[in-house]
Parts: sequence; structure tokens; C-alpha cells
Amino acid sequence: MDARNRMADVVKLRCNACQDFLKMIITDGWQQRVYDKAEKEVSRDGKYKNNYIAGYEKMRDIGVENYSINDMDVTFISAIIHGCKEIAPVKLETRKGIEKLTEDRNVTNHANENESPEELYLRGLLALCNLWNFIRDVDKYETDVPDEDRIAYRRKYHKAISELKDVLDSERIALVQKQKEFEKDIQKVLEAEDKEQRRRQWFETQRYYFNKYFIREKDMNSYDEFVVAASDAGIEDAHLQAAECFLRKEDYEEFEKRLLMFHSSNGISSIHDAKSIVDSINDYTNSGNIISKGMSELIDYMVSQGYPVEKTPEGLPIWKKKTIK
Repeated sequence: MDARNRMADVVKLRCNACQDFLKMIITDGWQQRVYDKAEKEVSRDGKYKNNYIAGYEKMRDIGVENYSINDMDVTFISAIIHGCKEIAPVKLETRKGIEKLTEDRNVTNHANENESPEELYLRGLLALCNLWNFIRDVDKYETDVPDEDRIAYRRKYHKAISELKDVLDSERIALVQKQKEFEKDIQKVLEAEDKEQRRRQWFETQRYYFNKYFIREKDMNSYDEFVVAASDAGIEDAHLQAAECFLRKEDYEEFEKRLLMFHSSNGISSIHDAKSIVDSINDYTNSGNIISKGMSELIDYMVSQGYPVEKTPEGLPIWKKKTIK
């Protein structure tokens, strides 16, 4: 499972726990009063406007009477608890707890694509710990809620949080073990005595991971992770395969970078590599991208080296129709 998908599981569980909590403490006839508060905050363009906009617009879309707590996110629930105390009375400790969940939610929503999977798993585990602290605060301080309701709430989310923590922890451990295996095998390639032995070691290692992940486990992402890790470590023959990985992910900047890294480090030593480069560049342009200066020079190089490649007036590479031997 992708770590980002697991973060989505954490987000959903946190939201559901906050929704169930609000259902326990909010008073009857809350819809109109929440709408009036949201309208006031949005119209006066106040400090907390952004906390109310989504809920306000949703209520206007579907009607105040049709709006439910299940339509709310953590930020809006927190805004109600802080700004509508007469219809959502809670203890100070609980209010502080939901502030922490709102912080967690904001961190999650501002995540970019640069976090490592391990970092995401650790962030998810921390968020689950904070959520469990909130559940315990509700049970401890919200004594106006019947004890049987608080017990049911606590048991429900103790089970859900524990199960999700176990999943995140086991996947994080498996991830670390996988990364250590990558590092060990990549290091063996780097420690080869000469360039020829290094190439043989690389192709044997690459074939092992291809068979393991792509063939047996149908896990293309793990195979791509290994190839990119090898490229990052400086294994020249891994650069072209890493370029193809980024092309599949539509990360065109990294695609071009790895392609040119392969050219500068390897010089293109086989007709099979040349064919792969031509095919990759054509896939790149078929996705609406334009040939860069570096790619144009790479095409010229293949033509000058006698590979069966032609360059069209538009600068695109064409593979001459002949059998690859």
C-alpha cells in the first residue's frame, strides 16, 4: 500500500471521530444557528472566515435542513466548538484536544510530494497518537455525556486506531527492510572491481528485482523505487531505466535529467539503449512535451554514432525500419 493512501486512512478516521464526538454534544436545532454563524463570519471577512467558507457554501448548495454533521471536516467542527459554544458546549481540555487535531489536519493537507514514505508513516502514527489522546479526553472530561455513550465511543475508536496503527507500523517496518535490501545490493554493484564486472553485477541485480517485484509480486512501484535508488547512488546503467520510471509517473523534469545523466556517463553503448531512448523521447513528445536542447543534442549524437536513427525537420527522432540484431 502506498504511504499516501495510508495517510488518507488516517485523515478519514480522524474526521469520523470528530463527527461522532460532535453528534454526542451538539444541541437540537443546530443547523440554522450554525448557518447564521457561518454567514456572519463569511460576510464580514473576519479572521476565521476561511474556517467557515466550505461549510457555508455546502449549506447553501443543499439546503440548511439537509446539512448534516457527516458533511463537516475537522476544521469546521473545531470552528463550531470554538465559535458556537451555546450549541456545542465542551470542556476546555476537549477544546484544546481538537485544536491539536486541527493542526494535524492542516499539516496533512499541506504535505507535498517530497516527503519520504517513511516520514509519512511516522507522521501518520503521530497523528493517531494525538487522536487517541483526544478520545481519552472526551471520555475523561465530557461527563455531561452519558457514561455508556462515552464508553461506546472510546471502545469504537480504540479498536479502529489500534488496527490502523498496527497496519502503519508493519508497513513502515517492511519499508525500512526493503530499503536496507536495496542499499546492500546497490553497494555490491558499486564495489565491483572494474567497469565490466560492475555492469554484470548491475544487470544480475536488476534482473533479480525485476523478477521479484514486476513478475512475481506485480509491484511496479517497488521496482521503480529500486531503479531510482540505484540511479541516485550513481550506477550509470540505472539512469536510463530511472528515466523510464519518471516518464511513467509523468515527472518530465526528472525524466530528462536521468536521460541526460545516462548519456553523459555511458555514452550510449548499445543499439538496444538507443532504441529505448528513441521510444522514450517519442512517448515524451506524444504527451504534449517539446524536445529540449539537451534531447536534441542526444538525438544528434545517436545519428552521428551510426545508430539507425533519423531526425525529422521538427526535431523528432525516428527509428529506421530495420531489425535489431
